[in-house]
Amino acid sequence: MAARRRIYRKYLALIIALVVTALVLSGAIGVYFSYLETRHSLIALAREKAASAANRIEQFVTEIEHQIGWTALPQIVEDADPKVLRRNDYAKLEKQVQAITESIYIHANGCLQMETSRLKINREGECLEDLSKDPRFLAARGGTTYFGPVYFRKETEPYMAIAMRAGREGAGVTAVEVNLKFIWEIIQRIKVGETGLAYVVDREGSLVAHPDISLVLQKTDFSGLPQVRAALQARPAGARDAPQEPPAIAEARDRNGHSVLTAFAHIDALDWYVFVEQPTAEAYKPLYASLARSGVLLVAGLLLSVLAGLVFARRMTDPIRALQDGAAAIGSGRLDQKIDVRTADELQDLAEQFNKMAADLKESYAGLERKVEARTTELQQALEQQTATADILKVMSGSPTDVQPVFDAIVQSGVRLFGGAA
Repeated sequence: MAARRRIYRKYLALIIALVVTALVLSGAIGVYFSYLETRHSLIALAREKAASAANRIEQFVTEIEHQIGWTALPQIVEDADPKVLRRNDYAKLEKQVQAITESIYIHANGCLQMETSRLKINREGECLEDLSKDPRFLAARGGTTYFGPVYFRKETEPYMAIAMRAGREGAGVTAVEVNLKFIWEIIQRIKVGETGLAYVVDREGSLVAHPDISLVLQKTDFSGLPQVRAALQARPAGARDAPQEPPAIAEARDRNGHSVLTAFAHIDALDWYVFVEQPTAEAYKPLYASLARSGVLLVAGLLLSVLAGLVFARRMTDPIRALQDGAAAIGSGRLDQKIDVRTADELQDLAEQFNKMAADLKESYAGLERKVEARTTELQQALEQQTATADILKVMSGSPTDVQPVFDAIVQSGVRLFGGAA
């Protein structure tokens, strides 16, 4: 019985293991590919949002650059004072571009000659200040557009200086101060899931725009974040062209140490970076739901496999038990025992072979018994004849001269041996 239980449990465990393994492999493969697809789509969406924000910021800056450029166009007005024309150009510029709050003109010799502003009193003069060492003047007089670092006026709003050469080579420089609140508005409008966010850092990794304005006002340095560090290192230092291939970091840590999915886009004109991040716990919520469903299916499959295993294992072991019982009966000598197995397979063939073997053994035993009986009869007759001969010889040895006793002994032996025949 112990052997029967062992083989039954073996088949049951095998069936359950096969079903559970198939379910686990199927679920694991499905979850893995679902994870890859979800991750790819989320990162692609984040990159698209980052690229869209970077494009809008770049358009904003490029438009200001174009507006500054038309102030450098020569104007032919008879008997007009160039200073008056420039003052009018700056007034129009500040009116058309609300983000520009201040415009200045630096003469080719480095002297500040004009300053118009919406935040303070306008000034004009031959040399209000010596700005010959000012980075705006030094960079712009060579013909390239200068984009200054972000600073905060009265620690409330971000500003940036943009400077361009006001005409051909040898001309002065026009510089403006640009309010960057527009960039904040772009960043605050970006929604990534429920808790995702976007932010902008400059070429040094310092925060320029963030939904949490207090972080920007504190001039928070994000260069220590792995995703920011990787983006900054992906381009040669000081290069103004687009970065090299985007770094492979798609999952990183935010400033609070939480795991996030991240993507970035580069703003070529400013050499800034727009990052979009979403917590992985939120991003993978659909995947976690899929895992829960897979777990439920696995439990259901396990229960089903147990029930199916009980049925199939019993159907597989019952014929084997019948063969075992039949073989034991035949081994104990009960050759009339029939093994009844109807599985239409090799087990049924084996049972029929056992039945045929039992029938052959029974016939063999019957023939052997007949042969033994016949041989026993022959031996018995031979023994009786030898006994009769011995008796006659005994009488003959006792009556060497009298033959009558010998004849009597012969008659008696013949009667004893062949009396049945008489």
